[in-house]
Amino acid sequence: MRTAQDWDRGWRKQGHVRIHDNGRKIDYKTGVNTIVAASSAPSLAAVEAELHPQFLTVAERETIADLLRQDASLRGIGRALGRSASTIKREIDARAVDGVYRPHAAQRAWAGSRARPKTANLAQDGPLRDDVAGKLRER
Repeated sequence: MRTAQDWDRGWRKQGHVRIHDNGRKIDYKTGVNTIVAASSAPSLAAVEAELHPQFLTVAERETIADLLRQDASLRGIGRALGRSASTIKREIDARAVDGVYRPHAAQRAWAGSRARPKTANLAQDGPLRDDVAGKLRER
């Protein structure tokens, strides 16, 4: 139960060290607290970002969890959300832990798995950009 609560809070454990979502590490063998600058948990902005309609929202994930607790069918949940039953099944299969679907943990996991922003290959200086620019000049 304690481990599940820790995971829902975004905490994880490595050996005797508990790592909090804000980057704080607590070593239970030595009693040392350490503040780490970077955290592997997704930022609050990433979790609450404005999403394209194809992605499930936190409210939809909460509805899925509520309806699962009421033993609703996948098709029934899909009808309630206006989504296909396969979308609901994929979400539950991908985000449930030990058969239990937790909507906020699922939202954090999804936000953490999104593609990170990075510069396009042709926008970076380098041989690829030079080659493409040269070919464009040649038409």
